[in-house]
Amino acid sequence: ETFSAAEEFAYNLQQLKRAVIVGEATAGGANPGQGIRLDDHFWMFLPTGRAINPITGSNWEGTGVIPDFKIPAELSLQAAHLIGLKKVQDTVSTPNLRREVEEAIPRVSDRLDQMQHDLVSQLGGLK
Repeated sequence: ETFSAAEEFAYNLQQLKRAVIVGEATAGGANPGQGIRLDDHFWMFLPTGRAINPITGSNWEGTGVIPDFKIPAELSLQAAHLIGLKKVQDTVSTPNLRREVEEAIPRVSDRLDQMQHDLVSQLGGLK
């Protein structure tokens, strides 16, 4: 449900390689504008600017910010936790902290598997 300025924040951090985006694509509202009333029954949204990322020379208008890891929203926080643990696993030098990370990975992975199973079961029950 990320939109507009929050999308820009995520997009810019992603392009700067300062963040990994996990979840679903955002809504795709990059260009600022305003509503203009045409008459008593109609109005239109008129873009008044365009966000341009200096790295890509473009923006996320219409496409949304595409995640690095496409995960259903319901699973994204748990998936991001697992991705983060795996990213730091080889860089942790303190033995106690390394052990904690290594012990957390299977717990978080099992929890993610269970959540995914539950989600699939819920979707199977839809008619």
